[in-house]
Amino acid sequence: MAIEVMAEKKSLKLELDAGIVDGKQKVSSKSYSNVKLDSTDDNIYASGEALAGLQTLPLMKVKKVEESVITNL
Repeated sequence: MAIEVMAEKKSLKLELDAGIVDGKQKVSSKSYSNVKLDSTDDNIYASGEALAGLQTLPLMKVKKVEESVITNL
């Protein structure tokens, strides 16, 4: 059984520090879609840091979100 995985969509998600509310960490997130499928992890991280520099809240995490199709050949 041969399985093939094809990347369909890729996006970038920033998690920003929104402070402490009622003793719990609050996280605000911003998502950016239409990331090129051939983008490397280094490129995505660098883009995330650049975009975070435009935000008012400090950056906590840069996440890569991928959506793939898995098929049985």
